[in-house]
Amino acid sequence: MMTYALPAAPVQFFYLLLLMMYLKYATDTLGASPSVVGMIFLVARVWDAVSDPLVGNLSDNTVSRLGRRRSWLLASAPLLFVFGIMAWAPPEGLVGWQLTAWIAVSVIGFYTAYTIFEVPHMALGAEITLESQGRSRIFGARHLLRTLGMLSAAFATQAVMDDPEGGAAVQTATIAAVIAVATLVYSVFKLPPEREDFMGRGGESPFKAMHDVLENRHARLLLFVYFIESLGAGGISMMIPFALQYVMGLPELTGRMLGFTFALSILSIPIWVALAQRFEKRRLWLGAMAMSGLGFGMLVPLGEGDWPLMMVSSLFIGLSTSCGSILGQALKAEIVDFDEYETGERKEGSYFAAWSFVGKLASGVMVAVVGFVLDNVGYVPNAAQTDDVKWWIVFLISWFPLCGYLIGSMVFLRFDLSEAEHRRIRTLLDARSARQEGD
Repeated sequence: MMTYALPAAPVQFFYLLLLMMYLKYATDTLGASPSVVGMIFLVARVWDAVSDPLVGNLSDNTVSRLGRRRSWLLASAPLLFVFGIMAWAPPEGLVGWQLTAWIAVSVIGFYTAYTIFEVPHMALGAEITLESQGRSRIFGARHLLRTLGMLSAAFATQAVMDDPEGGAAVQTATIAAVIAVATLVYSVFKLPPEREDFMGRGGESPFKAMHDVLENRHARLLLFVYFIESLGAGGISMMIPFALQYVMGLPELTGRMLGFTFALSILSIPIWVALAQRFEKRRLWLGAMAMSGLGFGMLVPLGEGDWPLMMVSSLFIGLSTSCGSILGQALKAEIVDFDEYETGERKEGSYFAAWSFVGKLASGVMVAVVGFVLDNVGYVPNAAQTDDVKWWIVFLISWFPLCGYLIGSMVFLRFDLSEAEHRRIRTLLDARSARQEGD
């Protein structure tokens, strides 16, 4: 399990560092407009609407000596290396449209590389075992490594914030790039062979495969709920640096506060995996969403020096947000089994492409919303902010995700693919496979 999960740590480090710090870095250090950077992230999400299903379907149908997933993982390594460094290290003297172009190419290029890694990697996790509890453990291991990457990114944000010249950001990105390439190559060649009986059974085309995903009512509902949760996770990650510096007046606590949240997320992983052995995953996830909503709601009265309030909020958020990343992905794998029962195809790539796109769309929407709001309420980088700006920062870190979780929880009540129904489907699929092998 750990060999499979290993590259998730450095890749997630890159992803989260970009999500948490790039808007602030690009505006305060590089001198770019917040709304322009926000629009670039939104354009990257539009491109994901094409690249995610394309990569998912191509990986579903890839036939290679390495396997239909591992060949894509290997291809992502050099792209992550180049674009992961490029975003933080523009040539000196770039201004205006030249700086905008550099940021656009690097951000869109990085997210394309991330897609080439993330979609096949999630799909591979659903194929390693077909047993429900085993999938919870596999995705638990993956989330553990991803969260370790997030934790490292949280502490790296402090170094980036403390170096207004940008040297720490470039050095951090370079080290992460080397580690990402090394772990990817190791994982690809150490993993056991992929399932041969799944090869050549992807959807006919990216569009037909994505149509099947969206026609699946279980998948459609789960994607909406995951979008809501990703908005909340993106909001807390992105807005903590702004809130600590401009609302609370405690920028020196940025790394420690983010680190506290992600450390709690790590500690909660074995708890959620253990609970999934006794209770239905869908019920556990619903409870976790309620905890997250409560955590964000606590931040409504946030003001100067309120670090104890943020710590209590982070306690609820850190403990709850792991649930969706572990049990939600295991539920997605069960939906893939349901799709195989309906269509006879194995479209893990397409299903997890939709999952990946929704998560990135949520983060892109958050960057765009934050950039637009800050540009239009009088935000001035590296200066004392007006009460109006502070109110909007608090709104974006509290009311906005709280309302989203309330909506997501009400929608998720309609999810009715029970574990008993999945066991029945899995039994029928195994019997079907046995008959085909006998023929």
